Amino acid sequence: MTAAVITGLSLSAMPAAAQQAVQPSLRPRQSEATGPTLLDRNSVAPGTSLSGRGPNVSDLPVALDTPSSDPADTLIDPDDADPTEDPAGSNNAAQRRVLRDGDLSDIEPQQPRDGIVDMTEPPGPIDGIDPAAVDTRALDEARLFENPPPPDDPLLFQIEELEPVLDRRPQRLFRFEPFDPVGIRAGSFVLFPELETSGAFFTNVFKGPGARSDVALDVRPSARLVSNWSRHALEFRANGTLTTFNEFSSEDDRAYTLETRGRLDITRRTNFQVGLSRDLAQESRSAPDGRNAGTRADVTTDRAIASLNHRLNRLSLQLRGSVSDLDFGATENQGVVQDNASRNYRVTEQAVRATWEFKPTLSAFSEVAINQRDYDRRDANGIDRSSDGERYRVGLSFAGLEPTPGGSGARPMLAGEVSVGWGIQRPRSSALPDVSGVILDSTVTWRPSALTAVAFNARSDFGETQSDGVGGINSQSIGVDIRHELRRFLIGTAGVDVTVSNFEGSTIEETELRLTTGLEYFLSRDAVVFSRYAHIKFDSNQPSTSYDADEVRVGMRIRR
Repeated sequence: MTAAVITGLSLSAMPAAAQQAVQPSLRPRQSEATGPTLLDRNSVAPGTSLSGRGPNVSDLPVALDTPSSDPADTLIDPDDADPTEDPAGSNNAAQRRVLRDGDLSDIEPQQPRDGIVDMTEPPGPIDGIDPAAVDTRALDEARLFENPPPPDDPLLFQIEELEPVLDRRPQRLFRFEPFDPVGIRAGSFVLFPELETSGAFFTNVFKGPGARSDVALDVRPSARLVSNWSRHALEFRANGTLTTFNEFSSEDDRAYTLETRGRLDITRRTNFQVGLSRDLAQESRSAPDGRNAGTRADVTTDRAIASLNHRLNRLSLQLRGSVSDLDFGATENQGVVQDNASRNYRVTEQAVRATWEFKPTLSAFSEVAINQRDYDRRDANGIDRSSDGERYRVGLSFAGLEPTPGGSGARPMLAGEVSVGWGIQRPRSSALPDVSGVILDSTVTWRPSALTAVAFNARSDFGETQSDGVGGINSQSIGVDIRHELRRFLIGTAGVDVTVSNFEGSTIEETELRLTTGLEYFLSRDAVVFSRYAHIKFDSNQPSTSYDADEVRVGMRIRR
């Protein structure tokens, strides 16, 4: 009798044990991770999406529970359920609910599985469910724009709300590569060092009508140290430019940038971000007030910026403020020293921004900003060039938007933001005219296929100048860049940028056209050889100022 009972219990336990044996966990919890997940495209199963590149590898099919009479009942109420569980099964990305206030992130890294390639599109929302209530993005795309980003991938930029128009994530999406750098672990930080060296040839070193050519050696070291914490974030960045010309030493560059960013997560829906930076560079010969002879002025920019961000369900609010101090060094020409202290000024800015989320991939925003520009002293004509400005913007923000299905199993993706508005800068002196006009700002990356990325960039600004009677410069810049994988390790680039500048208060008009092309060949994960070519055509309605210039660079980039 006892033997029969034991045998019966053993047989009843066998199906459950067998089921557990054939259905291993495919999504490890965060606590199981031993370090940052740094994917290598050579070690990932074919078809795996990496930073938006290629089709997404979904999990094995999972049978969904039979829906009730109300399809919306299949979604879990975040107040009644474990937010780390997917209501339709953790393997069904189409029914992953949208995160709301206080929700924990349920986006976890997918582990590659040999021999499993899914080239199909993800299913849409179940009939009757509000499309805005579910997140239809692939997991890797959703993780790229999660805010704050998950701590297991230090390559993701985690402090991007300081100034949204300068968000670096669309640019990272644009620069897809065969390999991602792995970095160097340093405790709870990861260091990403890089060194770029190149030889360069310039047909017009001084960027003027009298073209003079020269060759130069260019060295650009850089390093980025980012935290890998579950909460808060900290980032340090440093880069330098050392350019040495063979003949014209006055054109040598000795520039650097130092930057620190931090994010304090007060609650899951409130954070405070701050940034401090110092930038030193030599003024370009083609700058509005640049000198075409003698030494170039050193321009030092010290900047502090802070933002307070709070999310109220679909509505997000941001309060932002910054202070920038610009200092222009003295120049010398044939023994005559010119003091540029009258060009030094300070800019303070205050802004408020409101964003409404229609769905995880699409948001609308409006922004109002004011600024004050205060000069240390009057110009050579005794005029105070201090001014006050206003900026009004409305726009759209995209995060992995998928307009239509694409070829080769990949889905087109649009990421970034575009805004349009109006701005004005009012000089405090009645002797100078106001500078006003339409402003257009954009940083958008479009991925029409797995092999191609297109970046649309636009920037509007009202610049400063010491020109007589000119209140400021209304500058509009727009550009398009294309990146395409020609072969597995060979990537080609091309771009066109146009900048139009109008000097308000005078008839001066300037247009600069810049055409670029290049090739990058990845020798390995850590070494890339490249070549770049740029043609610059500068036109002005002022006599003896237009010019053409060409630049050619060939070099190597080493990183870790």
